[in-house]
Amino acid sequence: MAKIIEATVKILNTATLKMTRGFYPSSTDKHKGVDLIPRSTSETPAVLCFKDGTVAAVGNVSGTNTSTLTPGMGTYVAVQHPDGSMTRYQHLKAGSLKVKPGDSVKAGQKLGTYGRPTTGNSTGPHLHFDISLGEKPKTGKYIKAQFLGATRYYVDPVPYLTAPIRENTAKYICTASLLRIRKDSSLSSTVVGYVKNGETVTVTEVKNGFGRVKTGWCSMQYLRKVIK
Repeated sequence: MAKIIEATVKILNTATLKMTRGFYPSSTDKHKGVDLIPRSTSETPAVLCFKDGTVAAVGNVSGTNTSTLTPGMGTYVAVQHPDGSMTRYQHLKAGSLKVKPGDSVKAGQKLGTYGRPTTGNSTGPHLHFDISLGEKPKTGKYIKAQFLGATRYYVDPVPYLTAPIRENTAKYICTASLLRIRKDSSLSSTVVGYVKNGETVTVTEVKNGFGRVKTGWCSMQYLRKVIK
């Protein structure tokens, strides 16, 4: 059964994700990341960059990669981050790449699109997302593997995706024409105000796909992180 993930960091432009396969360091095939789909199967959201970095490699459905990998990753993007970590986004929609190797990218920037036709070793649309470190982690399970000629240590991405947002560190801009502010983090909760299109708010906590703002809770689906 798919597990619901309320991500505080968006890598698919949707409020809620389903994880159809987790990080399995002990399995035979050692699944290095997680497989994610939108909660609604009719969605085809943008695939967004996890955090600032530089595009290290890309590949497309024809197997024309910038590394020695097989086409099993399909249409993919690998982003190197300043702290030594790397994120990979695999099985993107064919022909949807928006970046190339060497590009500087920002958190929340569109890298490609989720959806059909799926690419690589994939039986249906999903995003395989993984995080690797440049050094062996001191605690926790990991998978040691080579990528782009270097040793990487793959770790469970879920704690990174669901980490609490710290107060006064995350500012967002409203992308809806008019976004409701609710009393609690629920669609059934009372509306207590509104955020106008283009207005900036500070999110101090994320829960159930809603972000806490000064006067209540807003759906994160219509908030885009401000890139400094």
